[in-house]
Amino acid sequence: MNPDYSHSKSEASGGIPGYFEKIRLFSYNARLYLLHVIGMDLIHGTWEVIFNLYLLELGFSIEFIGLRIAITGIAGATASIPMGWLSDRIGRKAGFILGDGGGALMSLIQILSINPAVLLVSPAIGALFGALHNVTEPAFMAENSQKEERVHLFSVSDGLRTLSAMLGSLAAGFLPLWIAIQFDIDKVVAYRYATFIGIAWWFLSLIPALLLRQQVAEKIRTTHAVDNHKSIWKRAFPNLKNPKLIGKFLLVNALISLGAGFVVPLFNVFFHEGVHADENEIGMLFAAGSLFLAFGAFAMPFFVGRFGKVKTVTITRLAAVPFVVLIGFAPSLADTSNVLSIAGLAYILRTTFFNMSYPVADAFTMELLDPRERATATGLQATAGRIAMAGAGFLGALLMSAGNYQTRFFLMAFFYLMSTLIFWRIFRSWEDRKLTEPQAQI
Repeated sequence: MNPDYSHSKSEASGGIPGYFEKIRLFSYNARLYLLHVIGMDLIHGTWEVIFNLYLLELGFSIEFIGLRIAITGIAGATASIPMGWLSDRIGRKAGFILGDGGGALMSLIQILSINPAVLLVSPAIGALFGALHNVTEPAFMAENSQKEERVHLFSVSDGLRTLSAMLGSLAAGFLPLWIAIQFDIDKVVAYRYATFIGIAWWFLSLIPALLLRQQVAEKIRTTHAVDNHKSIWKRAFPNLKNPKLIGKFLLVNALISLGAGFVVPLFNVFFHEGVHADENEIGMLFAAGSLFLAFGAFAMPFFVGRFGKVKTVTITRLAAVPFVVLIGFAPSLADTSNVLSIAGLAYILRTTFFNMSYPVADAFTMELLDPRERATATGLQATAGRIAMAGAGFLGALLMSAGNYQTRFFLMAFFYLMSTLIFWRIFRSWEDRKLTEPQAQI
């Protein structure tokens, strides 16, 4: 049996005291990282609510928003593998500083411009910086934690960033109206001012990143020597020790991204156009989703202690699927007086059940991978995921523009279900395996 799993079983009896004992073990770097994500994700919550509504207020079409999603996804996909390689070479600290500093700058440019070309090019450049951050993050957390507290670090990180996004969503829901009334300005300018506050916090989040210590990665596991007749895969990515294993993770994540792409980038537009919610209601709804997701993320170590990582991920993701369908059908099942309540509740439950699985899935992935391949493997997964999300996002925008809201949710539910069943089929026996050097043969 996997010794890490055995340990997690025993720690379940430790309850809340054991939970906080694991948090106490977090390293200096891990604690600074947690401060970093709090500031960084405030803008993500604000942006998620405001920016597409801001574009609609400027007169841009849903098709234009879909084109932005596609271009951003393709740019991120193109950059993910090189950024994984770059992160492995410049180090995690530099990866955070460069990725987040550049991302914040590109967000500032987007909110300051109404030029269509700038609004298409700047998010693509921002996606390059975002890719660097995204491939750096899981490798950094794995390298700055031990197996005993790794799930806790991933879960606490996800919980704190979600709470930060919740505050950003609340600010996005209320600040524009308050600013517009207080300063007697139109809604477009109010949207900009509200977003400036979030971007300012993003820049401030670089301070903890600057204080990070350079970390030497954990001891590299010995692997079998590769013969001289290397495959094309190994010639292209010589630092990958477990290509078959990475391919399995890639398949699961690509299916998730394909399903999410039809809906998630346009959730705010769906609630605005399909459910007729205003930005205050959308901000409150997104904040409620973030709050419940944070509770779920903080609770995940308890679930892992009882069920193990693979079963926990499988159960929570399956629980989300019915609520995906309910969101899409809410406008036709309810009248105008309660459609937002039904769709909103389904949104909160979908967000909580599915997204609370991510810290566990990420920790599980990082434990199976060799330290030398983590960032590159994350880049490969991000490439496949972003390509899938870019295509699905554009198609989802076209469907929404044509007035077809339900098909997108059916597709999302289907791909969520398929990815979860495949994950269970592939990895269900892994809780009974040791995470040791024979991984090269996987």
